[in-house]
Amino acid sequence: MTKRYTSLVLVLPLTLFLQAAPGLQERPDFGPDGLAGLSQVKIWRLNRGEIVLPESLVQTPDGRTLIEAALVFDRPPEEVWRLLSRTEDQVKYLGEVKKIAVLSKSPAEDHLEFTTKVLIKTFVYRQRHYFDPQHLYFHWELDSSFPSEIKELSGFWRLYPFGQGKTLARYGTRVLVGFGIPKSIQTSLAKKQLPDALQSVKRYVDSGGTWEKTQDR
Repeated sequence: MTKRYTSLVLVLPLTLFLQAAPGLQERPDFGPDGLAGLSQVKIWRLNRGEIVLPESLVQTPDGRTLIEAALVFDRPPEEVWRLLSRTEDQVKYLGEVKKIAVLSKSPAEDHLEFTTKVLIKTFVYRQRHYFDPQHLYFHWELDSSFPSEIKELSGFWRLYPFGQGKTLARYGTRVLVGFGIPKSIQTSLAKKQLPDALQSVKRYVDSGGTWEKTQDR
């Protein structure tokens, strides 16, 4: 994957810095095949197994970073759903995630506490995931009642069948971190960590959940 793809994190379990586009509670509509908004070139790249990311960051005047991405997993949608919706397993495949505590869990939602480290900075925060298996969609949001340097946090995955035994995955993000986060950390996240994190997610899912980050050490 080339360095020219810039974006923010999916690292803190697809979570920290993963804040979904406006209207997160409403399921994003990417058309019946999930390809809405993708050019023919991007669809060609997806078919080649590439992760499609924006070529530049979009930052709003209030400091939020907006981003969306698409990738194809070499597993059927039901299996991808099963693996990604086990959100507490993100500690197995996302390098910056050091610890996950499950505070509560049910088929409809869960509540987790994450401890993550990015460069020299450690973040502890809590987030809730909401699951809609009928539409192969789930989203998450920050637990704002828990003190954290992360000021806003939400995100989503939506899955679509993509050829024989494969899955097209779409997500949107938005992030707003608190004051005092060094610029160098934010720059590093924007330029490197999201592509790396997405690649880790793909390796984990494509392996059927057997690959773990420790295997690269």
